[in-house]
Amino acid sequence: MATGPAWAQPTDDETQPQSSSMAEEAQPRASAQTSSAEATGGDSTSGGEQGAASDSGPKATETVVEVPSVIQGSPEPIEPPPTRELHVVLDWYPSPQHAALLIAKAHGELKRRGVSLTITTPADPSVPAKLVAAGRADLAVGREPQLHMLIDKGLPLVRVATLIDTPLSSLIVREDSDITDITDLAGKTLGYAFQDSINPVLATMLNHHGMTLNDVTLEKVEFAMVRALAEKRVDALIGAPRNVIPALLGQEGVPTRRFLPEEQGLPLHDGLILIANRDHLSAKRDDIDHLLAGLEEATNWMINYPDEAWDLLIDQEPSLDSDANRQAWEASLRRMAPSPAALNVNRYATFETFLNKKAFIDDSTPVKRIAVDPSSS
Repeated sequence: MATGPAWAQPTDDETQPQSSSMAEEAQPRASAQTSSAEATGGDSTSGGEQGAASDSGPKATETVVEVPSVIQGSPEPIEPPPTRELHVVLDWYPSPQHAALLIAKAHGELKRRGVSLTITTPADPSVPAKLVAAGRADLAVGREPQLHMLIDKGLPLVRVATLIDTPLSSLIVREDSDITDITDLAGKTLGYAFQDSINPVLATMLNHHGMTLNDVTLEKVEFAMVRALAEKRVDALIGAPRNVIPALLGQEGVPTRRFLPEEQGLPLHDGLILIANRDHLSAKRDDIDHLLAGLEEATNWMINYPDEAWDLLIDQEPSLDSDANRQAWEASLRRMAPSPAALNVNRYATFETFLNKKAFIDDSTPVKRIAVDPSSS
């Protein structure tokens, strides 16, 4: 909130009359209705002579017009534009795949647009979108399959941006395991963090090979994916971000191999998106527009200057400074959506139709209620 300037004491252009006594110096200045002759008992100057007497006639008394004091000091500061405050909840702890958000904030693209972005990490990776649905956050980072499933459950959510426009989810196993094909998962324990990794991702992969979820055992591992597979608590990980988890496991001395959902029956989809509350979108649309403009500029800067972007990323998030995350950074950068607001309508329509046909959802929802480009709506 702007504060008022430090006003200087007012000054007077009038030359003060000379006086021979301290008492006279302490007298208040004559009022506008008192002539200068009356105030001094003789001629006086006031920024030049006012009402000087002629040699031949009586002195005339003139009314002195009071001039407002001149203010010395800085001009009133220009009021800055209102800050656009937004709160986004990540889907995971900060990682290279969140670079568009982290770097747009650190590099200044958001500040220049008056956007104040608060980024928080959830205690439970399943809650970010639910916080948005409940009005407790403005945006959540999530995945396209998750969005379709939550909308079918009645949550008022909508996609407003894409951060990664290729699938990220994967099924990862240890390289030294006996799992070389999807059918080898029968009787195995799979760790997961996200519910949408089970339905529709894992279910589709299994169905593609004539299997069902009843053929495997599921264990929720939340943020402990790396440790769970490294310690052999689980035989495989489903929903593991393919750009990050293999590099982190490699850092632990655990080589891996992966199976990709889009090669096992799941349609192509956006890997990482920003989800907003559909009921609150009108009130937040302008703020989100400014956010997306900043994200687009930051993403293109990262693509043009990957080394400088990496240095800024680890300065912003020192915990990311490792060889594994540097490897994940290079893998993530290739997948960044250069225009986050851009919407692939056909992709969302195709995925919704697939989910409805396979009975993963009860009803089919029009794309305009699933995903929007805020700048064109």
